Amino acid sequence: MKTNVSGLLRDFPRIRRAALAGEEVVVQTREGNLLIVAEQPPTRALFGCMKDEIAESADSIDKPTLPATEWNAAL
Repeated sequence: MKTNVSGLLRDFPRIRRAALAGEEVVVQTREGNLLIVAEQPPTRALFGCMKDEIAESADSIDKPTLPATEWNAAL
Protein backbone atom coordinates (compact mmCIF):
# COMPACT_ATOMS: atom_id res chain seq x y z
CA MET A 1 0.00 0.00 0.00
CA LYS A 2 1.25 3.47 -0.82
CA THR A 3 0.20 6.72 0.83
CA ASN A 4 1.52 10.15 1.67
CA VAL A 5 1.78 11.93 5.03
CA SER A 6 -1.67 13.51 4.69
CA GLY A 7 -3.19 10.10 3.92
CA LEU A 8 -1.36 8.58 6.87
CA LEU A 9 -2.80 11.16 9.23
CA ARG A 10 -6.28 11.02 7.70
CA ASP A 11 -6.61 7.23 7.36
CA PHE A 12 -4.38 5.99 10.18
CA PRO A 13 -6.79 3.26 11.41
CA ARG A 14 -7.01 1.73 7.91
CA ILE A 15 -3.23 1.91 7.40
CA ARG A 16 -2.62 0.45 10.86
CA ARG A 17 -4.92 -2.51 10.08
CA ALA A 18 -3.10 -3.07 6.78
CA ALA A 19 0.31 -3.06 8.49
CA LEU A 20 -0.89 -5.43 11.23
CA ALA A 21 -2.28 -7.75 8.54
CA GLY A 22 1.25 -8.13 7.15
CA GLU A 23 1.09 -5.60 4.34
CA GLU A 24 3.98 -3.20 3.81
CA VAL A 25 2.89 0.46 3.82
CA VAL A 26 5.07 2.97 1.97
CA VAL A 27 4.67 6.58 3.07
CA GLN A 28 5.97 8.97 0.43
CA THR A 29 7.56 12.14 1.85
CA ARG A 30 9.65 14.95 0.40
CA GLU A 31 12.74 13.65 2.19
CA GLY A 32 12.25 10.05 1.05
CA ASN A 33 9.98 7.08 1.45
CA LEU A 34 9.20 5.52 4.82
CA LEU A 35 8.27 1.87 5.23
CA ILE A 36 5.80 0.80 7.90
CA VAL A 37 5.63 -2.90 8.76
CA ALA A 38 4.32 -4.70 11.83
CA GLU A 39 6.85 -6.38 14.09
CA GLN A 40 6.29 -10.11 14.46
CA PRO A 41 5.69 -11.16 18.08
CA PRO A 42 8.30 -13.55 19.47
CA THR A 43 7.32 -17.20 19.46
CA ARG A 44 6.53 -18.61 22.85
CA ALA A 45 6.88 -22.09 24.23
CA LEU A 46 3.72 -24.16 24.50
CA PHE A 47 3.86 -24.30 28.30
CA GLY A 48 5.03 -20.69 28.77
CA CYS A 49 6.26 -20.10 32.28
CA MET A 50 5.79 -23.79 33.19
CA LYS A 51 8.27 -25.04 30.58
CA ASP A 52 10.84 -26.05 33.23
CA GLU A 53 8.22 -27.44 35.62
CA ILE A 54 6.51 -29.99 33.35
CA ALA A 55 8.82 -32.90 32.56
CA GLU A 56 6.24 -35.25 31.06
CA SER A 57 2.58 -35.96 31.18
CA ALA A 58 1.13 -39.34 32.10
CA ASP A 59 -2.29 -38.49 30.69
CA SER A 60 -3.60 -40.87 28.10
CA ILE A 61 -6.02 -38.75 26.15
CA ASP A 62 -6.38 -41.17 23.26
CA LYS A 63 -7.92 -43.98 25.31
CA PRO A 64 -11.61 -44.23 26.30
CA THR A 65 -12.52 -42.98 29.76
CA LEU A 66 -15.38 -45.46 30.23
CA PRO A 67 -15.15 -49.25 30.36
CA ALA A 68 -16.33 -51.20 27.31
CA THR A 69 -19.53 -52.31 29.10
CA GLU A 70 -20.71 -48.71 29.31
CA TRP A 71 -20.67 -48.35 25.51
CA ASN A 72 -23.56 -50.79 24.98
CA ALA A 73 -27.06 -49.51 24.36
CA ALA A 74 -29.24 -49.63 27.45
CA LEU A 75 -33.01 -49.44 26.91
